[in-house]
Amino acid sequence: MDALLSSVVETLNATALNGLVMDNRYVFPALEMAHFMGLSLLFGSLLVVDLRVIGVARDVPMNRVDTFVRFALIGFAINLVTGLLFLVGDSGRYLVNVAFWAKMGLIGLAGLNTAYFVRRIKPQMDAGTASADLTGGAHLVAWLSLAFWSGVIILGRFIPYVEDL
Repeated sequence: MDALLSSVVETLNATALNGLVMDNRYVFPALEMAHFMGLSLLFGSLLVVDLRVIGVARDVPMNRVDTFVRFALIGFAINLVTGLLFLVGDSGRYLVNVAFWAKMGLIGLAGLNTAYFVRRIKPQMDAGTASADLTGGAHLVAWLSLAFWSGVIILGRFIPYVEDL
């Protein structure tokens, strides 16, 4: 581990938040449960949105899946908060882990994909455009979303089992 990374880990380990997360036997398991629930909300909602964009359940109007976009954002917010708490609580485990950094990279790509979706695809959905008539590579964006978030889930499960950087 290089000097900068060691310094960051030591700094985070010295915080009160680290003590709260790591020294209380209820906090870490509660965070795990909240993280799982947030992920379920995020990925479950994205499944509905992405599969509808791809063309599954054609009887459901496109503008009706907007509710699921909101639930996906709530799930992401839950995971952002719990993930940051995990990072502060056990930075020595995460900051040196190749699966963690790969996961963060996929989350970044998923974020760019989502920004494109919000700017180019969602306005068409709000207007009630049928999935077959969506433009701007909507089907590719939906498939990429499913692939990126599936990869995030898989890499998250790898974190406890892979070697350090």
